[in-house]
Amino acid sequence: MSILKQLEEPEFKATKSDKILIEYIKNNIEDVFYKSISQISKESGIGEATITRFSKKMGYSGLQDFKVTLAREISSHKNRKIINRSIENDEEVMESARKLFNSNIRILENTFNIIDGDDIEKATDLIINAKKIFFMGIGYSGMTAEDSNYKFTRIGFNCMALDSSHNMIMMASIMNEEDVVVAISHSGETDEMIKAVNIAKSNGASIISVTENKNSRLKDISDINLGYFSGESILETGSISSKMAQFFIIDLVYTQVVKEKSSEVVERKIKTTDAIKLYSE
Repeated sequence: MSILKQLEEPEFKATKSDKILIEYIKNNIEDVFYKSISQISKESGIGEATITRFSKKMGYSGLQDFKVTLAREISSHKNRKIINRSIENDEEVMESARKLFNSNIRILENTFNIIDGDDIEKATDLIINAKKIFFMGIGYSGMTAEDSNYKFTRIGFNCMALDSSHNMIMMASIMNEEDVVVAISHSGETDEMIKAVNIAKSNGASIISVTENKNSRLKDISDINLGYFSGESILETGSISSKMAQFFIIDLVYTQVVKEKSSEVVERKIKTTDAIKLYSE
């Protein structure tokens, strides 16, 4: 049975909390699939664990699975533009290409407009003076963490990329005040990331977060937050536009580091490049 039908006639015995949640979803059917579990919990008054259990009662592995399916149903029933708000299902390839291109340019422009130069300089100083830098990211943000680690390692910084919750928590437990964490999270609400960052912070490490430009738990516990703009929908999660915005922010900090330490960085870059060439021949 479809989600829309189940919201009218659930196939399970709905609790009082389930009924409240069903009414909340029906009243917010146009945009509930864009909202995080913490936002749904806050607006509905229902606990996050109850929301997850409800999703499973509905026959889905979790809230994300439930929201994606609901988005597809809404799209199918109303021919909505869920994957990208401007793209039509029956348009030509190059028309879609033009729209995606313009969307990506818009995201970079909007990100540029919200950059705080002082925060970039503060983040640069923390990284330059750090004994070790830990780039953290889960899922698609893990790709940004890996790329950032490679970029800074090539110019001689002592770095590590962490993309699993187990490794994040383990390493956070042995960090100290000489270490810097660069926590990359689109939502800023990933529980595993929050736990690891809180442990690192309690041990004295400085926290730089890279998140979408909105309020989040990660932003709240960071020493510096570098925000970026994103118009990503639920089915666009991990889209190139969001990763591009993350890369842009990290690349700006990297550029500042190179400017500050130009003589040392150039020498190190030459050495690493020559070494790679030597052993790849």
